[in-house]
Amino acid sequence: MTSPAKQTTEPRELDWGSALRVDACGLPCPQPLLAMRRGLKTLAPGSLLHLIATDPASRDDIRSFCRLSGVPLLRAECRGGELHYWLMAI
Repeated sequence: MTSPAKQTTEPRELDWGSALRVDACGLPCPQPLLAMRRGLKTLAPGSLLHLIATDPASRDDIRSFCRLSGVPLLRAECRGGELHYWLMAI
């Protein structure tokens, strides 16, 4: 008896450490968003970008940008006073 081929629907493992790091700490709105957009333009589709910001407005800015542009926001964390975002270039 032959069994059907197993389909893998699990996402590929992401190498978080390979992400392009964009440090926008200390920059006021809208500079973190602009720095992130410049970084994304340099990446091949599927590559990761890690944005670090301290401006509280970046929470709404980054989420809105991703929702409107279709750029996946994979992860968002607050570590102390820093906001960390991981996005995937499309």
